[in-house]
Amino acid sequence: MANKTKFIITEKDFSPLSSKFKILSEESRLKILQILQSGEKSVKEIVEESGFLQANVSKQLKLLNDFNIVQFRTEGKQHFYQIKDKQVLKICRIICESSRENA
Repeated sequence: MANKTKFIITEKDFSPLSSKFKILSEESRLKILQILQSGEKSVKEIVEESGFLQANVSKQLKLLNDFNIVQFRTEGKQHFYQIKDKQVLKICRIICESSRENA
């Protein structure tokens, strides 16, 4: 009898999944996502709330944007960021809950 198991993760998923987890593995990017959970913020607001240098915030936001996790709009000379991929927050929540349960 053939095995009819349906796999959640397939081989074609390995590369994009690995890339997404690499992006989420940096604490400063997680802090930025935490800040953006409450809604759209300017780079200045993110810098103030995170305590990170503006150059570091900009670098991390660029990576998050490149992976379609956040998006931005421009108003004058300011960029305002928000979370684009809400599924990322679900992934983070699931991992956090699992970690707490297994602690």
